[in-house]
Amino acid sequence: MIKSIGLRTDGRIDDRSFWITYVSSVSIPLAIPYVYPRMVAIHDLDSKSEDGSLIPSFLPLSSEHVSDEGIYLLENGEDALIYIGNSVDPNILHQLFGISTVDEIPTQQFVLQQYDNPLSKNLSDVINEIRRQRCSYLRLKLCKKGDASGMLFFSYLVEDKIPTGGQSYVEFLINIHRQIQVKMS
Repeated sequence: MIKSIGLRTDGRIDDRSFWITYVSSVSIPLAIPYVYPRMVAIHDLDSKSEDGSLIPSFLPLSSEHVSDEGIYLLENGEDALIYIGNSVDPNILHQLFGISTVDEIPTQQFVLQQYDNPLSKNLSDVINEIRRQRCSYLRLKLCKKGDASGMLFFSYLVEDKIPTGGQSYVEFLINIHRQIQVKMS
């Protein structure tokens, strides 16, 4: 939780205040993505996940699960960030966004269009299902490696180590396990 926007010390005070006010006033299912967003790989969307839902399995919020060849959707209850790696297959870019290179990614306004192919339709279905679950429209933002939007995307990967010397999620769990072992012995 300390890596969430409302509890980090490096964020803007307005963002932190909004986060704390919003999270404390909504139901638990709506507050969870503010603390722990959901991330899915969209470069290889299947028509259905294993459990039959439109949304595929969620990935851990760690940069080790984000590759340069992939496209990922991260939703935090308010925004849906689409991260596009630098080495994505041009065919996938064309199917999803109607562009052929990462350099053509729009940096300002972005409207997701549905193209006449299964991958584009599946992406639209996933986004619409998330919007239905959240009872919110969810603003779409395109993010790419090497600019501020890419840094925004990676700031939501709460299982990573923070630059100021904090622990990763795995290191935190190991530390807690050690403390429990010391108390038990």
